[in-house]
Amino acid sequence: MKRCAFYGAVAMAAFIFASCATYTPQVNMPAYIKSVSVPIFVNKTDRFNIEQYVTQKTIDEFINDGKVTIKDEREADSIVKCRITKYVITPIRFDVNQVAQEYRLRIYLDIIFFDNMAQKLLWKELNIWEETTYFVTNDLGMPVEDENLGRNRVLDKLASRVVRRVIGGW
Repeated sequence: MKRCAFYGAVAMAAFIFASCATYTPQVNMPAYIKSVSVPIFVNKTDRFNIEQYVTQKTIDEFINDGKVTIKDEREADSIVKCRITKYVITPIRFDVNQVAQEYRLRIYLDIIFFDNMAQKLLWKELNIWEETTYFVTNDLGMPVEDENLGRNRVLDKLASRVVRRVIGGW
């Protein structure tokens, strides 16, 4: 009886390890999609011209990935539409005079992935975000940055995340 319990436990452990070892992420992009269009992102924030920067970064990320080609909206197999919905900047560290030394910047984005061949929505993901922090003074020995550097860092992360979501499903 003890031998049966032992072999049962070994079989269960082997099953658990085998099932974990074969996990692969769900890929949401259909195999027939070979090209993508990335129209200019819609900017619903009060920050001027950030949509131009993040759109170009996203196109560059798709080109660097190489799994799909970039085409015009009429010719592409799929369309990635993005909307920048929120731009939140928050002071998080102050000096003794209550002057901000460090800020957190978070930018929110909605993504819609559309199958242009079948004329149907494949998926949409709302309120994804990326953030960074940056120091505006050198009191703590950290490099001094301004909002533009922090913003570009966040937009670079968002562009990369859009491509990972479209290509890899995560």
